[in-house]
Amino acid sequence: MSTFLQSEPASKRIKSIQDLYGYFQKHAKPESQARVGIECEVFGVFKDTGMPLPFSGKIGIEQVLRELAYEFGYEPILDESRIIALQKGGMFISLEPGGQVELSAAPTDSLHGVKVQLDEFFFQLKTIAHFVGPITWIASGVHPFASLEDIEWVPKRRYRIMAKSLGAAGKKAHDMMKRTATDQLNLDYSSEKDAIHKMRLTLALTPIAAAMFANSSISRGKVTGFLSERLNIWRYTDPQRCGLILDLICQRCSFEDYLNFVLDIPLMFLVRSGKWIVVRNLTFRTFIEKGYQGYFPTQTDFELHLSTIFTDARFKQYMEIRGMDGQRRHLIPSVYAFWKGILYDQEARSAAGHLIRTFSEREIKKLHQDIERLGLRAKIHGHQVLELARELVSISQKGLHRQELLNSQGQDEAIYLEPLKKEILSTGKTPAEQVVELWNGPFKHDHRSLIDYLSV
Repeated sequence: MSTFLQSEPASKRIKSIQDLYGYFQKHAKPESQARVGIECEVFGVFKDTGMPLPFSGKIGIEQVLRELAYEFGYEPILDESRIIALQKGGMFISLEPGGQVELSAAPTDSLHGVKVQLDEFFFQLKTIAHFVGPITWIASGVHPFASLEDIEWVPKRRYRIMAKSLGAAGKKAHDMMKRTATDQLNLDYSSEKDAIHKMRLTLALTPIAAAMFANSSISRGKVTGFLSERLNIWRYTDPQRCGLILDLICQRCSFEDYLNFVLDIPLMFLVRSGKWIVVRNLTFRTFIEKGYQGYFPTQTDFELHLSTIFTDARFKQYMEIRGMDGQRRHLIPSVYAFWKGILYDQEARSAAGHLIRTFSEREIKKLHQDIERLGLRAKIHGHQVLELARELVSISQKGLHRQELLNSQGQDEAIYLEPLKKEILSTGKTPAEQVVELWNGPFKHDHRSLIDYLSV
């Protein structure tokens, strides 16, 4: 949920909508310079109970950040004198509203670099756990034990405003903010045409990816009937700014279409002289035309506004893919590998597009909802999602082979698809279904067993 704008540097005034034309185009990069950026969120919990760490106190998230800064050389980022994030070079460790700890890694050339970043992040978290207390870190799409009341809000001005705004727009908005976690991928685009093609394909494939990585079947200590409760929570957050923006699946869409979508989303806030200013009932388009209480828009305002668009895929200075549940540690690279294999290879993009060419917007939207409870057993246009997933992963694997990015052992990035193929596609069972089987079987509803299973 974008963390790092705590003050607003000098920024160019936006006098008309035309001033924003070309904004997304200017961030295009040659294919030879395309990189990968990742975000990974985990829950901090007490080892014995699985209940969430508070933000405050000696055994709390702020203390974790303080220890990370001391032990590993991060620079603390403060909000009203509280530590709410850390920075070291291009690496950020930030917090979601319920204290979920998020790695926002510096862009890297390959998934091999991503794996190194993840391993370092988890090593640091586990090291600090020894200093802080009887805590551990778990990965799941929804917190498996905590209710809203169990989770302390991170005391961040941005989140206070968002809680009110989103809470008024959707009945599960606070669940989204405090109880969900995801693994996200940031990819570059080489041109407007390339970006729109990637966006269109991503939106159409997101329900299938969400099915493969459905991992939120236990919530508040009970089996819920959902395989991805996280998807259901997002559906009831804020329909204006969340979910699938299926209008961009059209064949002749452009950056101008995306810009118009963004301009018609209500503003949440502005930042002036370090002060966060609540904005109500004002779209960014109207802000450009009329201003707000004597304030007039700048490019920094626009970029802050972009960070409040929570669709399953979105454009900022790159394309961000956001539609999957948080995964157990060894499956996290599979999320990134699946998308990179398809989106960074032209032949793979064509093959994936051909596979789903007959799917209508209505079918894709229905599938997205069906995935919440059916996962890989859902169907679209007569096809079972499991079979589509197997074909898409095969396409992705070939795309990664063609990208020919090797590690020191001479292996290409397709190695990161192996856990997905072995544990999910070969069995036909989502991570969520595997968790339910363990919870009702060998774990015998024991919290500590599930905590150990989900620990990173």
